[in-house]
Amino acid sequence: MNQVENMDFRYLMQNQKKINTTSSSHKDNKNIIEYDFKIVSFKIGDEFYGIDIMAVKEILKEKKFTRVPNALEFVRGVLNLRGDIIPVIDLAKMFNLGNGKKITNDLQSIIIIKVENLLIGIIVEQIQHVIPLRKSDIQPPSPLLGSINERYISGVVDINNRLYVILDTDSVFSDKEKAKKETIPQDTDLTEEFFVYFVNQVEELCGVHINSANKGKFRDYYNEYVTDNNIKEMPKVSKEIAETMVNKVLSIHTDEFWESNLIDRFNDSAIAALGKICSDEVRVMDIGCGNGFETFSAYLAIHNSMNGAIVKLTAIDTNLASVSSASGLVVDGNIIPSWMEKQKNFIEVGGNQYKIHKEINDKIYFEFHDAKNISANHKKFDIIIARDMSLYLKEAEYITFIDEIADRLIKGGVLMIGDNEVISNQKFTKVNADRLSIFIKN
Repeated sequence: MNQVENMDFRYLMQNQKKINTTSSSHKDNKNIIEYDFKIVSFKIGDEFYGIDIMAVKEILKEKKFTRVPNALEFVRGVLNLRGDIIPVIDLAKMFNLGNGKKITNDLQSIIIIKVENLLIGIIVEQIQHVIPLRKSDIQPPSPLLGSINERYISGVVDINNRLYVILDTDSVFSDKEKAKKETIPQDTDLTEEFFVYFVNQVEELCGVHINSANKGKFRDYYNEYVTDNNIKEMPKVSKEIAETMVNKVLSIHTDEFWESNLIDRFNDSAIAALGKICSDEVRVMDIGCGNGFETFSAYLAIHNSMNGAIVKLTAIDTNLASVSSASGLVVDGNIIPSWMEKQKNFIEVGGNQYKIHKEINDKIYFEFHDAKNISANHKKFDIIIARDMSLYLKEAEYITFIDEIADRLIKGGVLMIGDNEVISNQKFTKVNADRLSIFIKN
């Protein structure tokens, strides 16, 4: 195994020296900028990234690594760093940023970082500069960035019209180990390693979270996939495969009007429970309402089954575009189920296009709101619909989320989560419902 050659940091510090020189010549200038920390910046493809310099131990140039059998695809191998054997990660492959760095005999740039007590080498395409920053310059990550899951980003900063994504190395690398512990009980069997790898890739490609609330059904579908495709090696996960798997875990009639098969089950479980606590008025919250199909379905289902009770519904989502357009939703008349009584509850706007009747629309309040902050809503509700939210919240966030829902529900109130989700919370009792996950607040 080759010993690595250490590169001098000085070439990175040229821009910092200029800043220091400028600072020294203006010591009496009260407007001098004071920086809080520095990042080592680098490039992958056409995008720019940074790592807190305090996590960086050194920078290397190396071209040969010792391959490790059955290693994850993004693990290039290991190298000997003055007697320490450290893993080398191809960051582009890890985050599916193109095809990753091609394996060549050329020297490659490696940033050695320390995460907890572990040294890790990460391959990048081009190292840029050491950049001083102020905390006030850092903006929170946005899900619109897309390339990397926002949970692995500590922030973004715009420097000279160039956007730098600052990676949270603790989350990136320690989270991979936590995923193995939280997602699946520890097992040395190679099959478990395949499953953990598959889970990690689906999370990265689709921006979802596989956790205790949904992993049971996810494992079932994964096992079907392995059997159907005769998987014998570390599974290669494409965007298409990942999305197909997530779509299977999603509840029935996601992003579409509920059909009569779902309505019948909803009436037998959720409505039956509501009838015990409500009569003249039903207060509803729909979390993750999306484009409004679920919201309008729930409204009409409750209104029709509760003998004309007044339904007051609050619908929230973090997708501003969806929330903005939901109240004015216009659909093809052919997709409106017969139970929704198109002629009674919708208005034709021309060309077989329909929108919900204004009288109904006025009783539904669409809000741009984060599910992680529902505690800010101090209203009480009789029923809360929160289907598939575990896919979009971390394990700890989802546990807190369910606790906060319990605080928002009245005693005897109804909680509807995703068809393939489970919760273990002493504040709720599960209802025996056909293929639905319905709970009652104790």
